[in-house]
Amino acid sequence: MHVGISARRDTERPMRTGHMADLRNVRAALYVTALLIRYHCMSVAARFSRAVTAPVNHHVYVSQCQDVATNLSIEHYLFQKSHPESTVLFLYMNRPCIVLGRNQNPWLEVNHSLVRRSTAPASPLRTLSDGNRQQDDKIKMIRRRSGGGTVFHDLGNLNFSIICPPATFHRDKYAEMVVQAIRKTNPRARVNERHDIVLDPGEPLNTVDRPDPEDTHRTAYAYGNGTLEPRKVSGSAYKLSRLRALHHGTCLFNSPNISGISEYLRSPARPYMKARGVESVRSPIANITDHQSESPSPMIQSLQQQIIEAFTRKYNLDSNNLYPFSEPPSPAVGLKEHTQCTSGVIDAKLLEIPEISAGRAELE
Repeated sequence: MHVGISARRDTERPMRTGHMADLRNVRAALYVTALLIRYHCMSVAARFSRAVTAPVNHHVYVSQCQDVATNLSIEHYLFQKSHPESTVLFLYMNRPCIVLGRNQNPWLEVNHSLVRRSTAPASPLRTLSDGNRQQDDKIKMIRRRSGGGTVFHDLGNLNFSIICPPATFHRDKYAEMVVQAIRKTNPRARVNERHDIVLDPGEPLNTVDRPDPEDTHRTAYAYGNGTLEPRKVSGSAYKLSRLRALHHGTCLFNSPNISGISEYLRSPARPYMKARGVESVRSPIANITDHQSESPSPMIQSLQQQIIEAFTRKYNLDSNNLYPFSEPPSPAVGLKEHTQCTSGVIDAKLLEIPEISAGRAELE
C-alpha cells in the first residue's frame, strides 16, 4: 500500500514541475507586457530622462528646436544628468542670436545699437516651401554657462556639443573628429594652435609638401607667408566639473549673415572702456561651403550626418543601428538596457522636464 502511494507521488512530480515552468513563463510574459505598457504610457520627456541617466556608453541626440535658451538648457541637463562614464553627442541649430561666454562683458563684445535696430535672415533658404519669402528675425542675446568668446548663431550654423568623462578629455580630441567630418565637404579644414577649426585658403601645395591626409592639423593648401590668412569656421568653449567635461562649438556652414557677423560683434565702446572679463579673440571667418566647387551647394544636414558618422567611427559603433530612446526595450533581449548607444531626435517637448524648464527661464 505504501509502495502504491509512493509510485503515484513520483508520477505526479513531473506534472507539477511542468506546471511550475509554465507558471513562471506566464509570469515573465505578464511582467514584460506590464513594462511595455508602462513604457508606452511614458511621455517623450520621461523617456528621454530615463535614457539619459541609464548606464549607456554613448548617446547621440539631434534637436529640432531652434530656440537658443531651450537648446542650451537641454545641453546643461545632459551635462548634469548623463551617466558619469558615458559620452554624449548633441547637435542643434538656433535662430539668429548672439551668445556670450560666461565671463564676458557684453558692452565690450556687442554692437548693441546695431543689434537693436537690425533683423537677420535665419536661414540661407530665403524662400519657404510654400513659395513665400522668409521673414527676418530680431537678434536675441544670451549668456551661456561655459567660458570662451562671443559667437553668432543662425540656421546656417551647426552647433555640436560633446560631454564625456574628464579623464578622457583634451581640447583637440573632438575638434579633430569634427574636422574629419568637415573634410567630407571641404578638404581645407584643420585644427589650429588655438584648438579652433580653420580653412586654409591658398593654392594647393606641391605633391612632395603635402601632409598625410589623416593629419587633422595640416592641409594640402597654402596659408600665410604672403598668401591669405586662414579663415575660422569653428570656435569652441569648454566646461569641466568633477564628473563631466563639456566641449561645445560652432560650425559656420552656410550662414546667410557671414558678411555682417563681425559688425554685430564689434563694440564701438571698446576703445573707451576698461572692464573686467574675458575678451574675445577676433579672427577672420568664413563658411565651410566657401572654396568648394560642389554644385548644388550641400545642405547643412549633410554635415550633421557626417559628424554623427565620425562620432560612431571613433567609438566603433554602427551608425545604422543606434537605439532610439523613444522606443521600448526589446522583449527579445529580456528588457535589458541597451548599453551601446541610444539616440533620438528631440524638441521643445523636453521643457516638460522641470530642470530644463527652470534652466531656460534662468537663461532668459
